[in-house]
Amino acid sequence: MNKMPPHIAIVIIWGALLGYLIFNFIGKANVNFVQFNYDWDASEVIGTFGAVEIDSIANDYISIKNNFQPPRSFDSNNTFLLKNNQESYFRASEILSDSSKIVFSGVKWINQIPNKTSKQNSIEIIDLPLIQPKGKTTLTIGDSQIIWREARELRKNLLRKKKLFFVGSQTDAYGYPYEGGTFNTSSDILIKSLNAPSAAYYILFFGAQDKRMDKQLLNKNICDILESLQNKPKTEKIFVITLPPSSNPTFDAYNNLFNKRLQECVAQFKNAQIVDLHNFLIDKKDYLSEDEVHLNTKGYLYLNKLLTQEIP
Repeated sequence: MNKMPPHIAIVIIWGALLGYLIFNFIGKANVNFVQFNYDWDASEVIGTFGAVEIDSIANDYISIKNNFQPPRSFDSNNTFLLKNNQESYFRASEILSDSSKIVFSGVKWINQIPNKTSKQNSIEIIDLPLIQPKGKTTLTIGDSQIIWREARELRKNLLRKKKLFFVGSQTDAYGYPYEGGTFNTSSDILIKSLNAPSAAYYILFFGAQDKRMDKQLLNKNICDILESLQNKPKTEKIFVITLPPSSNPTFDAYNNLFNKRLQECVAQFKNAQIVDLHNFLIDKKDYLSEDEVHLNTKGYLYLNKLLTQEIP
């Protein structure tokens, strides 16, 4: 039996490895390299700040001096283009302004981090369409738990393992749609659920803003939210995430009570399913941010792992 020459075997192995790496790169390019997520040929300038003076700039933050008349309509659903000897496209989780400055926080630079020293700066408001992979229509709906800080990565990271097509009227720092708001209570989320687009999957994560709400109203809101999503024409599954354990005894007592109400309501709807983050984290440590309420990076990686196990 003839043996393959060693150098040919090495070439074949390296060729197979290179082929795998190319295939893997193409398959995950839209997740690992966010600039591939956008339809650059369809981009369009829809407004401008004109010349601006940068107050400060960082990897996830840009502040400009408000010494001009800003455009009437702009928000975190927009994409922005900073020109300062180079072109840097960015999105932001939150935009705050007062008489002295406009602050973009939770910034994600799409193509490159800008030159920090340039004195010639201008900002344009861009319509830059997002390209999403084909998959089950999915709506993430909730409060700060789905959009604040590390939660900005929730939808992007789910696409590493699942074929989902996100819908909603708002967009996160990467441009993926959702429904919710940082300070939304269950009453706010109920209104959003009634007006939300129909989807096959719903991922519901809320409760951080309901600590002061009347218990009976909270219980009613939870069940009404599930009923409104259950009654959407395309609903296949509603994934309801429990609140995590907290190292703060007061917060932990609230989370346990809230989770009990969630489970009681979920039991009434055939398409609803508990995603038991609380139980999943019970033997784990260091998954909360400093406020002892929201998940940190490690916590959202745990949540992502749990969701990918539960979503078909």
